[in-house]
Amino acid sequence: MLSNELLDEVFGKFVDYLQDRFSRQIYTTEDSIRYTFFHSLVGIGGISPSEIVLEHPHPRIPGAEIDAFLPRENLVFEFKYDREIPSGRNLPRPRKAGKVFADIFRLLTFSQKEEVRRFFVYVTDREMFSYYQNRNNGLYDFFNLMPKNRLRIGRDYVDQHCRTFVKSAGKTVGECEILSHIKTNLKKQIWIRIYEVVSIPN
Repeated sequence: MLSNELLDEVFGKFVDYLQDRFSRQIYTTEDSIRYTFFHSLVGIGGISPSEIVLEHPHPRIPGAEIDAFLPRENLVFEFKYDREIPSGRNLPRPRKAGKVFADIFRLLTFSQKEEVRRFFVYVTDREMFSYYQNRNNGLYDFFNLMPKNRLRIGRDYVDQHCRTFVKSAGKTVGECEILSHIKTNLKKQIWIRIYEVVSIPN
């Protein structure tokens, strides 16, 4: 089983790989982010590629999938890479931010017979960084959550934001805490965040 210490090493090596990738100005997509992370899992975590289930059907949301599931480790991962589109036809930023939370709440509802640990891996450029840094948008606490700190989110938190954000966050909003594991800024104006989505006992 992956210990917390080994998982931290996986996260750290993932950041190193992305630093190298972006410093070389290599074209990067969300799939590139995922596969870079999986390489860290295999190389540092000792996970066999055959243990990683990609696009696993969500057990509670018909038609939905989760990016990666490790059954033996009881770990699930969702990835998102928000970047500026060269054409300039970017989605409204409140909508993009709402989709981030939709992913988090979709993770929250993922469960198997045994309790799983859920991780949201988020990478963005200035497209969303400036939005999160504007305190008027109400997400500064989320994006700047320091490692080992927690933030409680749920319906009350979501409803404090604009209508576009609330709609984009979806209907599966639940109460949970997000625990920050990685808060890193790369040299090429790339920001990496890794959060663990923690259920709140009833």
